Amino acid sequence: MSRRLQSSPTFHSAFTEECSTLCLTNGDAALAASKYDRAIDLYSAAIDLDSASDVVFANRSKAKLGRMLWEEALLDAQKVRWHLLRPCRN
Repeated sequence: MSRRLQSSPTFHSAFTEECSTLCLTNGDAALAASKYDRAIDLYSAAIDLDSASDVVFANRSKAKLGRMLWEEALLDAQKVRWHLLRPCRN
């Protein structure tokens, strides 16, 4: 692959989106299998890749509840509320 393609904004955006999708999908599978530490790591990676949404924070909150990380789960739950109440971006 050429360096110009790798550094293009379109390539970066597509790559980031693909990585986020993988993190979210695997995070959902880990949460369903009660692998809470793995789910937390994967949802956190998706958030770091700028895929933060109310669903991602809600799922990470569920995983933190599964690990009995009450305060951290509450913080993520508050972020869910923030995402739901903020004005829509256009």
